[in-house]
Amino acid sequence: MLSRFAAASVIATVISQLVFLVSYSLGSAPIFATVLAWLAGAIPNFVLNRRTWGGGGRSALRGEIIRFGVISIGTALVAALAAHGAEILATSQFPHNRPAQIAIVWGAFAGTYVAMFAVKFVLFDKIVFTAHRQQQRAR
Repeated sequence: MLSRFAAASVIATVISQLVFLVSYSLGSAPIFATVLAWLAGAIPNFVLNRRTWGGGGRSALRGEIIRFGVISIGTALVAALAAHGAEILATSQFPHNRPAQIAIVWGAFAGTYVAMFAVKFVLFDKIVFTAHRQQQRAR
């Protein structure tokens, strides 16, 4: 399960990182770029991870979406705060070097998702996609 979660995370992360990098590079505020990146990555992340854990069918879908959304939005908020703080630091340290600013802010954004990888795996397994454990208990 971990390898499938990692693969889904890589796909979603690549999508969201590209959207963040492009939108921030084009002048979006870090918070707006984070929202765009979150929207671009959250949907494939949910779909792929629901397949990984087997999902709970139509009856469980609503709860899975809500629990996934809370975790995903929480991660995006942490990433937005990190990117915003990094932008303040980057613009003060490199006021005339936009490539350095982009690299620092993007590093903070990407670092948040790397740091949250293990936390999200546990939360997805224990809280979001619980149908697989219920099916195992029923056997």
